[in-house]
Amino acid sequence: MKHFPFKVVVFCLLVTPVLYMITLAGCRDYLEKKYLLKIENEFIGNSSDLLNGSVHIEDQIAKNIQAILNRDALIRMAKLDLEVQVIQGRGKIIYPIYVGTDGFKEDSPGYYDAQAVADKNFSILNSGLKVHAVLHMDHGSFLANFIFALYSGISLLIFFIFYRRGSKRAEQEREARNALIHDLKKNELRHEKLEEDLTRERAELFKNIKQLDKKYQSEQKKAKINEDEMFNEIIGLEDQLNTYIELKERRDVEINELKSNLEKYERKKSAGQSKRGEFNFISKRFKTLYKHVEMSRKALNGFINLTEDQQIKAEETIHQLDRDPGSVIVKRKVFSGKKHKATCFEVLFAYNGRLYFMNHPNKTQVVVIGTKQTQTKDMEYLHNL
Repeated sequence: MKHFPFKVVVFCLLVTPVLYMITLAGCRDYLEKKYLLKIENEFIGNSSDLLNGSVHIEDQIAKNIQAILNRDALIRMAKLDLEVQVIQGRGKIIYPIYVGTDGFKEDSPGYYDAQAVADKNFSILNSGLKVHAVLHMDHGSFLANFIFALYSGISLLIFFIFYRRGSKRAEQEREARNALIHDLKKNELRHEKLEEDLTRERAELFKNIKQLDKKYQSEQKKAKINEDEMFNEIIGLEDQLNTYIELKERRDVEINELKSNLEKYERKKSAGQSKRGEFNFISKRFKTLYKHVEMSRKALNGFINLTEDQQIKAEETIHQLDRDPGSVIVKRKVFSGKKHKATCFEVLFAYNGRLYFMNHPNKTQVVVIGTKQTQTKDMEYLHNL
């Protein structure tokens, strides 16, 4: 879970619906304008039929608009709900057609008057026609589902890429840790085996001593023959026993040192991961907040080692360097580098803090951040640049 891309998951979950809503609204506006322009250009059709009275203008407009909608591939495939309305200049709705009693009278057989129809068509055309087009693209429609599926697929692809990258990194760390633990366990087993051998040899030596002692007592009772030789042999065995005891004690010390080193390594690894995470967080934070200030790695490490109050004062100085470098009060100039003697400026903060920076075109570089206690090392670092 350490390398699981939680931020990428949150980003995809937040961005996908936002992009979906923006794209859906954009498509709706674009298609409305597109179809409105297309209908405005084609909905009247052949005006000669209207002016000679061979067809009612309402019928021709309805026929032309329906033909436009029927031959449009996107409307047919995506089943778009396009609401079209044509209004006369005086507010009368021409399309869609609402047939009243007058309409039935005019269309009845034997009553058709071409001249009257032509005059009416001309009057309507002369009064001006306005076209309104509204595209209803609700959630759950074909196009809306397609847009959402597209962004969901892209989000899943991004998540999969980051997940694979994190999995590889976790696998590498796990393999390195397992290799180290395996080596340490091998050493521990080797020392345990050595300890067992020493214990067994010690037991054998004690057994030999007892046997020799019994033999010595038995021989002494029988006759005090070769007393000095037996005594020397016992002394030699005791010396050998002491040697093995010392060797065992040294092995015990080595085993304890190995265990201690293993514990220190685990603690150091845990602390190093925490510090590295804090370093990366502060580095990204400064890059985001202060666009005109470049923080060196030495400066970031020095900033992390400051106290909380000193960090606040140091960041106030960095904020001034980012917004208005001329307002920063410089204590003195310091020449850095062995060859070029570049000029660095020293700034005090929080009484005990020291900040050294260099001016570059359009950017200020913070080289070192430290305290009065680290000033000697910081000056050596500047001179060795």
